[in-house]
Amino acid sequence: MTATIAARHGLRDLLGTARAGGPRLAIVLIAAALAAGLGLASAEFGAPALIGAVVILLLGVATVDLTLIPMFAMPMSIVQARAGGVLTYADVILAVGSVVGLFILRNKGAAAMQPLIWGGVVYLAVIIPTLILNPFSADFIEWAHELFMVIGSMVIGFVIGREGRAPLAFGLYVVACGVLGVIAGIMALQHFFSAGEFEPVYVNAELGFGKNQVGGECAVALVIAYARPKWLRFPTWFANLMVLTSAIGLFASQARQGMIGALIGVAIVTLRPIARGGRRRKWIWLAAIPVVYLVWTQSAAQLASDNKFNSAYQRLSWYSESIEVWQKSPIFGVGLRWWYTNVFTDQFQPPNAELEVLSCVGVVGLIGFFVMFIVAMWFLLRLDPVYGTLGAAAVMTRFTQTQLDLYWVSGLSSLLWIVAAAGVGVMVRDRLRAAAGPSPLPEPIRLPIRKLAR
Repeated sequence: MTATIAARHGLRDLLGTARAGGPRLAIVLIAAALAAGLGLASAEFGAPALIGAVVILLLGVATVDLTLIPMFAMPMSIVQARAGGVLTYADVILAVGSVVGLFILRNKGAAAMQPLIWGGVVYLAVIIPTLILNPFSADFIEWAHELFMVIGSMVIGFVIGREGRAPLAFGLYVVACGVLGVIAGIMALQHFFSAGEFEPVYVNAELGFGKNQVGGECAVALVIAYARPKWLRFPTWFANLMVLTSAIGLFASQARQGMIGALIGVAIVTLRPIARGGRRRKWIWLAAIPVVYLVWTQSAAQLASDNKFNSAYQRLSWYSESIEVWQKSPIFGVGLRWWYTNVFTDQFQPPNAELEVLSCVGVVGLIGFFVMFIVAMWFLLRLDPVYGTLGAAAVMTRFTQTQLDLYWVSGLSSLLWIVAAAGVGVMVRDRLRAAAGPSPLPEPIRLPIRKLAR
């Protein structure tokens, strides 16, 4: 009798929940159907239909929980397919997530990330004279793009952390990178068995998954999974698996800048306590030996080669040409995205953060760029290591990568600020909870493998 009554109560509660959530579920299903229809229509109407599909789907998701929109900006940062030939889908979702994040932000603890915001504002402010001196469309478009990639990303990261969405956002991101790493590893093995040698893997150049993009994404994912601060609630087996799959993708891509960046990020996590009284294990340093060897031998071989068009020689040539462009306007630069204009015969994006910034916005802009990073690292390293270590590691991972690669690119240039601000958001969340009373973090989700085995 008791069981029957309990069953009736349970069924009644379930039906009540379904009725309460029915309108929202209906809206989500309708939005998904419309998005699917527009996705199919994109074969004829192209990018506008795809953008419409994304927007409608996000609006449907917003009816369930508005915080899901900024949350999706992190895992979707790897999607580099172009929407309309100018922006990537990662850019579109970043912009939407930033606007939604501003509505969610309010003032509940947002002052905690003021140093990060001010660092970004300083950089964006000091490059405004460049817009005035070089009034072409690409200049203004890129300034707005960088506004979203810096300030917008910080807003998204903070909201993700404060609203308790960090475990899901970070988890989806590292899983996506893990899948990307497995695909890259399989492609590398296929090429080895067919050609007898390992070559850099281009998973899908049309979707933006070139070797440097794959290497950059997998490097950040590896650092996140290796650090696994307690607020991410990653089970140990999951974190170790993601470290392995991300490392596979990193080595399959043969992106040397990604390898070095990951090494720096791991070093920060290893040398700085992630929690009071504890550091990550030092065995990871064994992995540094093959990384350093591989980077050194490949670079030496390319510089000793007669092929003057390999990546090492090409970079040296671009470095020299970047300095020539900068010398035309050393103080304020020649304009953002100058390589998209017809002003210069050389049309390439400098593969070095400092030379890219120097040629675009001059010495003044480079000073602002350094201020942004110095303030960020000073702030993150002053935080409790539980909240600041991963952000500092992510920032330095990306900064190190771009000593040999492009800096201002979709996805990766926003990811570091999302990670950094997320830790601040989690810190604010924990403080608010502590002020309201004890509220322990839930246990990580564990798969019932033993029960299923029985």
